[in-house]
Amino acid sequence: MGPQNVTYIGSFPPPYGGVTVKNALLYKRLSSILDLEMVDLTHVKRLEPSFLYRLARALLSRDGALVIGVSADWRYRLTSILYLLNKRKMSRSILMVMGGRSPESTAYAERMNGYLKVYVETEGMKRAFEQMGSRNVDIYPNCRERPSTPVKVSRTDGSIRCVFFSLVSPDKGSRIVLDAAAALPELEFHFYGRVEEGYEEEFSSAVAARPNVHYHGVFDSVSGDVVGELNRYDIHLFPTLCPNEGVPGVIAETKMAGIPTVASDRSYNGELVEDGVDGILTHEDSAEELVRILSMLSSDPERVDMMKTAALESSGQYVIDNYLGRITKDLANLEEEHVDDADLIS
Repeated sequence: MGPQNVTYIGSFPPPYGGVTVKNALLYKRLSSILDLEMVDLTHVKRLEPSFLYRLARALLSRDGALVIGVSADWRYRLTSILYLLNKRKMSRSILMVMGGRSPESTAYAERMNGYLKVYVETEGMKRAFEQMGSRNVDIYPNCRERPSTPVKVSRTDGSIRCVFFSLVSPDKGSRIVLDAAAALPELEFHFYGRVEEGYEEEFSSAVAARPNVHYHGVFDSVSGDVVGELNRYDIHLFPTLCPNEGVPGVIAETKMAGIPTVASDRSYNGELVEDGVDGILTHEDSAEELVRILSMLSSDPERVDMMKTAALESSGQYVIDNYLGRITKDLANLEEEHVDDADLIS
């Protein structure tokens, strides 16, 4: 028999970001199967008393299990609390790793071995965790729901339409894209996403100076049809410069939309984009490299169409239905445990 209650701890939208969107989807699907309670860390971070109490109760109570979906800092905090104060409940709980950072030490990896299961997003992450001593790691990619209507690969015709669908910041490669747009006036460039604080004026000026660049604001990826929106374009641009880039959900979404990605070859992008098949990995982080690739693709629309088909065909590995069974099985197979107060501090 499974645990009487399961609490999902994580941050949820708004705001809309990689962690919050991933949590919203997983919570939505698990709550249709299990009796779930939610503790939204967005309210905990604001020090709202009722949510602080709910978090403490979830971490220290003897019954039930936890599903924890958090980024690196909160992962360390919650793991440490459970390891020190409630190992028994920890052994019934699941950690969903958000982002690409592996354990900083073997001691931290050993603490995470206290969980029933730790889910990471790629094979490369799994290997990195295991090299640090993790023994309970499995893979849950940055999943999305299967589109409600079948996606048709759009034929590349006329001017290439490129889309940037991330946090709009220099670290995510926005300057590289804008410089490439200035050199390729015959191509269209469309930006979606929140503009990083302190970068607004520079970005607005750059957009205003380029007739082929358009900014569409923040897209509601939870209630909106993100796949349908992305399907309007030909090429997705992801020239991120972030050294600790995790697994961006937008790459799963562009695959489902039948859109190839041009991405920088860093972090785990090489596992997500098959170079030359369903996208292209850049060899250097520069506008010149992006101009070279986009010029080549613009002159060969048939190749773009083949990449679109390959992207769509590879999207199945990111459909959440393919992974829910193993997570619910982990929780459903738990035996009820009744522990003494002493067990909580063992």
